[in-house]
Amino acid sequence: MTRRRALHVASAAAAAIAVPRLARAAFPERPLHLMVGFAAGGTVDTIARILAQGMSALLGQQVVVENRPGASASLAANAVVHAAPDGHTLLLGVFSHAVAPALMHLSYDTLADLTAISQVASVPLFMFAAGRLPFRTVGDVIVAGKTMPDRVTYASGGVGSSAHLAAELFARRAGIKLVHVPYRGSAPAIQSLLAGDVSLLWDTPQPATRAYIVEGRLRALAVMAPARLPTYPKIPAIGEVGLGDDLAVQAWQGVLVRSGTPPELIDRLYQTIVRAMAEPEARTRIAALAVEPMATSPTEFAAFFRAEVVRWTDVARRAGITAQ
Repeated sequence: MTRRRALHVASAAAAAIAVPRLARAAFPERPLHLMVGFAAGGTVDTIARILAQGMSALLGQQVVVENRPGASASLAANAVVHAAPDGHTLLLGVFSHAVAPALMHLSYDTLADLTAISQVASVPLFMFAAGRLPFRTVGDVIVAGKTMPDRVTYASGGVGSSAHLAAELFARRAGIKLVHVPYRGSAPAIQSLLAGDVSLLWDTPQPATRAYIVEGRLRALAVMAPARLPTYPKIPAIGEVGLGDDLAVQAWQGVLVRSGTPPELIDRLYQTIVRAMAEPEARTRIAALAVEPMATSPTEFAAFFRAEVVRWTDVARRAGITAQ
């Protein structure tokens, strides 16, 4: 057993002894901190602040959003893992946390050291092509990939992002190889596609991309979901192109806490999230981001989170993806 792991076990044991005291104490005793692994201003940060605002009103304590960008969002997770297991430090979990174990050496065990509370948002990725290019179907991309190996490029918001892994999963299933061109975020990746610097892009259906679709500057070839979306009925689901029904990819957000947090506190947080996400204003603001708001149970989110870690760790390792 390593020294770090021994210290972690010892702290977990101490936390277990402290459970009765924590259970009797008023909760929350002080402001909560919601750790976000991305800079302020993006979609993930916006969802975190909407959630924090709703939870603050219900808990009677401020929920402070702390941005800890970097290292595939693992800096934020690391802060939560090393905080006291008293429910006052939360993590806004995202897709990056599921793939981080395959990209780098972490100072924590993703599945053992984090406990799920609730998934709060989800949105499937779209497969986009520039309107000026001849790609009109997914089949066109596959043909090009086979006839021009290593010539079809795609942009993403970064190495290890949901866009990056979605493209790799698709390419492996289609039997082609695509050339990855990573950018620092979704916005410059979209601009690179519009400028014709790359051929394809996997990204979420943001308000901006919807406008580009209407204008004909972007063409949505497929949605990485089991079925077509009601808001985009003309865009085929990826399962319709004959590559199988297990290519669904979603960007998601959910709340996790350090393992060892008393079950009654996890339940209190979950019930608070349910009420916060049921507020019409919160749902409207999140839906305006082209994101589906939700509040799943701790059991449901735990199963989903574990499945995501297992799935994307395998995809990343098979593709030889490492952090840069």
